[in-house]
Amino acid sequence: MTNPLRSLTLLLLILSTTLFSSAQKNPASSPAPLRLYVLDGGKLLNDNVADYGLTKSQVSETNMAVPVFLIVHPHGALLWDTGLGDDLIGRPVSETTVYGYGQVVTTTIKSQLAAIGYTPEKIKYLAISHMHFDHVGNANDYAGSTWLVQAPEWNPVFGPHVDPEIDTKRFSKLRNAKTIKLTGDYDVFGDGTVVIKFTPGHTPGHQCLFLKLKNTGPIVLSGDLYHYTAERTYHKMPPDEAAAGQTAASRAAMDQFLKQTGATLWIQHDLTAWPSLKKSPAYYD
Repeated sequence: MTNPLRSLTLLLLILSTTLFSSAQKNPASSPAPLRLYVLDGGKLLNDNVADYGLTKSQVSETNMAVPVFLIVHPHGALLWDTGLGDDLIGRPVSETTVYGYGQVVTTTIKSQLAAIGYTPEKIKYLAISHMHFDHVGNANDYAGSTWLVQAPEWNPVFGPHVDPEIDTKRFSKLRNAKTIKLTGDYDVFGDGTVVIKFTPGHTPGHQCLFLKLKNTGPIVLSGDLYHYTAERTYHKMPPDEAAAGQTAASRAAMDQFLKQTGATLWIQHDLTAWPSLKKSPAYYD
């Protein structure tokens, strides 16, 4: 006669073994860790560091990197900044210079995203540090995403009192995008791993991005809170921002946040740090 207890024990053993084997074969069934991909959004040619309160002797590299970042979370992907325009690829600097900055683009953001399986339709959220030309070059391509923008940044470009000096051509389609207007810090996925930090000063609604990466550790993507490492070293900033005082307050708040979290600040435009960053399809996690 069969022992019922023994049969039940055997059944549970088989079931647990099957489930364990299935989990091994299907790792995607478990939440994937947060990933950060670094994309090449172009380069800015600049020779006037006085605009940032610096002298040439204080800056080893005056040109600027223009990175774009894809953050992949188990609950969706977020694109942070959109670089210079993909349509500028291969064009001579004589045709691309704006506001005294030459724009150099050698590869498109769309092709870099496609190489890791991300078409614009797969980008759940779009967040832009601020609406200056070197951060919005491809924004219209991602107007199908939910746009996360500070209200003080939205108002001058689409509000009732639009700043006439702002060229909205590169991001005009965002006017009708699904939009979440922020009024401060924002936890994108609700778990503390991807947090937008409100850092006004460079523009009224400037924002940075905090990422809590498991293996790499916590980092903050700077936007234009800083442009050069020399600004931190010598405590300098654009003269107009220094006079207004808001950037100084945001930098002080960020310094405190970095101490509290142990996060490393990535100065996005720092071309000296650019070569050492892992580029997509490699990633940080």
